Amino acid sequence: LIQIRQGWSDAEVIEAAMFDDRVKYALGLSRTPEITCDRTTLCKFRARALKHDLDRKILAQTLRTAADAGLLGDEEDLVDSYMVHGAAAKQGTFVLIHQAIAALLRQMQLEKVQAPELRRSDYCSRRKPDIDWADEQARLGLLQDLVADARVLVAHCREIPAVSEELKQKVALLETVSEQDIQVETDGSVTIAQRVAHDRVISVVDDQMRHGRKTTSAKTDGYKTHVLTQNVASSEARLVTAVVVTPANTADGEVLPDLLKERIELTGSAPKQVMGDSAYGSETVQKAVSVVSADTQVVAPVPPSSNRKGLFSKADFQIDTEAHTVTCPAGHTVSYEPKRRRQNTKSEQVVKMDEQLCKTCPLREQCVGGKGPRTIRVRRDEKAIQEKRAQQSTPEWKEHYRERSRVEHVNESMARHGGRQGRYFGTRKTAFQERFCASVHNIVETERVKSANDSSPDTRGKCA
Repeated sequence: LIQIRQGWSDAEVIEAAMFDDRVKYALGLSRTPEITCDRTTLCKFRARALKHDLDRKILAQTLRTAADAGLLGDEEDLVDSYMVHGAAAKQGTFVLIHQAIAALLRQMQLEKVQAPELRRSDYCSRRKPDIDWADEQARLGLLQDLVADARVLVAHCREIPAVSEELKQKVALLETVSEQDIQVETDGSVTIAQRVAHDRVISVVDDQMRHGRKTTSAKTDGYKTHVLTQNVASSEARLVTAVVVTPANTADGEVLPDLLKERIELTGSAPKQVMGDSAYGSETVQKAVSVVSADTQVVAPVPPSSNRKGLFSKADFQIDTEAHTVTCPAGHTVSYEPKRRRQNTKSEQVVKMDEQLCKTCPLREQCVGGKGPRTIRVRRDEKAIQEKRAQQSTPEWKEHYRERSRVEHVNESMARHGGRQGRYFGTRKTAFQERFCASVHNIVETERVKSANDSSPDTRGKCA
């Protein structure tokens, strides 16, 4: 906790434990004797803390302390996420395959598993393969060798009847990184594919890292921290009530049910409302939340209708779900027959406007950009979406939604304690770090509000 609070490295916290009287006092040590501590000691203690789920227990303790002081409520929580830069470096295709092969060979040697004959013999070196990287043919030849060796190793290990779980994991990782970025040509050779694979592994050192983006410009290689925090004024304690860490490519809305489960486990209750941005505004998210907590409502803007810049969006069309009609901005109306509800079918249907009217419409260039006819997707829950949009246009709803910005102050506090830079490899260890950041934040917030209340004129009068 002291290390996270001060932003110290392992070496700095060890030095402080030996020579800083404030740290000695916090650890319950006298000023005279020196303690025997090194980086190995810290690693062992972190391993114990991880094994016994100490990060979650400490975060729960900070919330119990706040609850005992009357600072924890369950009216409304705010939800948001921020990116965490991974501790490992992103690797290219060649390095990914080369290091994955090397890691598998080391594990095979450790378990005394005989390796097959391979094309290349430089996998013992941790350096990049020694080729002329400016020569395209040399790079292409290296790619053939790496992929061929990877396939031979994977096939060889799959034929071994009994291997360890760790060896199986390294085989699966090698198979993933050796196939995710390549395409096979008609002559059997392989080349780098001009696409990005879904859920692409970006590092062999930390294979749980992913490439993600918060906005079109804010990109991160690592993880994403999702937080729930109390929606209260700055004079009250803005406590972090739940923390969940996922790979950076995870959609925000998918994690809200897990956040609520974590909140219930840590505090014993779920909030009556959760407010977030449009990432949490779909009906799918609300249904998933209802499974976890039937009484929790999600307050979030419905994702806006989108279209190419300058053209009419779906919001410009009038959709009458009772009469089953769609009217375009030019006043043309078409009727549609609603789909019968069936399982495993899409929750929307495509309605085509009249093609002949679209061809002669004066607003054609603003609607379809020269093509046609215009199509509108009508969802099964279209009426509920329209009602939500009408509600969100009221001054009362807009005034309430402005309070969502309070979560940014909590995100900034977490970042100030090191929340945006990962120290460790893996989702679990990153969650360990983020929960400690949240614990430090809660301790600081609880003491801030308690101190302010203790020094208020009313309180001093009562004490006197």
